[in-house]
Amino acid sequence: MKTYFSSYRPASIRRHRPTNTLMPFCQGGFSLFELLITLGLMAIISSLAIPSYQDAIEKRRVTNGAETILSFVTIAQGESLKRNRAITVSYSASEDGTWCIGAAVGDTDCDCTITDPTETAFCAIEGTEWVLRNTDVASDNLVSVLSGDGAYAFDPVRGIFKDPADSMVLAINSGSGEFQMNLSVINTGKISVCLPSISQPIPGFDQCVQEM
Repeated sequence: MKTYFSSYRPASIRRHRPTNTLMPFCQGGFSLFELLITLGLMAIISSLAIPSYQDAIEKRRVTNGAETILSFVTIAQGESLKRNRAITVSYSASEDGTWCIGAAVGDTDCDCTITDPTETAFCAIEGTEWVLRNTDVASDNLVSVLSGDGAYAFDPVRGIFKDPADSMVLAINSGSGEFQMNLSVINTGKISVCLPSISQPIPGFDQCVQEM
């Protein structure tokens, strides 16, 4: 007697056919040509982005320097009015890149390069040192003197210069020389920051105009 077996088997006991291990395995990747194109595009983008980034750093260096010095001389002028005493601002910029600005009570110049508080010419107001140096803003070669004899004194009543012939104009320069701002204090006591005609535009600041 023949016995017939059904070819049906439950799913739980079906055997899966083994996959063909000889089937080639496909991998994705870059060809040498595609890699060269990608590197070329990256080089072009970098060549365009790096100068813009450097310009932004140079502009920030100039504006930070100008704003810091502007704040210093403005506070010195305010101290003269508040204390009802003359305040003399002294400044110095050397060829080696070092510079400083100092303030002291009275009509006599102080020396902002002096660091010893026991010396007579030490720049101080009521015993407190009043000096801004290149080391304070971590920036050498930032300041050069365009005009002025190294000091001026504020009148304590009106905030103007005691000597009408005095003036101060400082050039605030970027490291590359691409950007410059001028900080000026004139005998009326007006303090301003502007861009000379040779300077590239810096947002938020106007071109300098000749005072009448």
